[in-house]
Amino acid sequence: MTAIPRRAALALGLAPALARAQAPWPHRPVRYIVPYPPGGGADSIARIFVPVFNEQPGAPFLVIDNRGGAGGNIGAEALARSPADGSVLGQITIGTHGTNPSLFPRLGFDPLTDFTPIALMGQQQVTISVHADTPIRTLDDLLARKGVEMTSGSSGNGTSGHLTTEVLKARTGLAITHVPYRGSGPAWADLLAKRIDMVAENIHVALPHHQSGRTRIIAVTGRTRSPLVPDVPILMERMPDSVVYSWNGVAGPAGLPAPLVAQLVQAMRATLANPALRLRYDELGLEAGEPEPVAFQAFIREQLAFWKRIITEAKISLD
Repeated sequence: MTAIPRRAALALGLAPALARAQAPWPHRPVRYIVPYPPGGGADSIARIFVPVFNEQPGAPFLVIDNRGGAGGNIGAEALARSPADGSVLGQITIGTHGTNPSLFPRLGFDPLTDFTPIALMGQQQVTISVHADTPIRTLDDLLARKGVEMTSGSSGNGTSGHLTTEVLKARTGLAITHVPYRGSGPAWADLLAKRIDMVAENIHVALPHHQSGRTRIIAVTGRTRSPLVPDVPILMERMPDSVVYSWNGVAGPAGLPAPLVAQLVQAMRATLANPALRLRYDELGLEAGEPEPVAFQAFIREQLAFWKRIITEAKISLD
């Protein structure tokens, strides 16, 4: 009997393990947990992203599973507790992996150890909007109102809009009272009726109101000005440490096998380079992320530290 060379024997020994790791794709659909209800911002981004992702060679076929509740925590916990065999992936966000660990003292998951980060799929700036008829016409006008009591609405406690308001207060000393709403619609209705002074909201939500001429975006929160409103300054031009992005990413449960991670990264690169997707992202003010798991994990660490500092300073708790 001819002996099998050692290198070939090792390869044969690894083959079953690799085959098992890759078995779920493309033989059966993969559940893709979105930790928010249908129709919200994260869900809308998922429904732009997933169809393009599903078309990429070697990509698993994702089927969206909305698991809303507790500010995204229920869906995030479901993802963390899923088997690490490629059968379940999910969307993680500024909420689940940025703000919630400091807002909720008790979580059913650890954002750093219970997940396998894959890629930052996209991020968008938050805006500060005022009524078109207000004397506050610019960011400098707003910053000049120290000592004047003002109100700022958002789509709810713990949202990116709410926490942007807290960043603004912490960095300027402005006297702003946050007014939470159940969704962005009622907040905009009260701004249009001049019952509140401003609204902090993601740029794709604020832009139609701005374009209608009924409201005015006076600031955005990114590192550079937004091409959607290039004349509007960023907060960083007036105050340090005030960059805020609402973001979404793709992750699996902890321990996802390396061959599956590599396959996902390759599919993510192709997805985020897709011209149709990039056009849709541009329309919404979304900036595509870079599919680098190590960099994404570092980004999550930075987000957790930043929001812990802001939330601790503002003494915010949703528990």
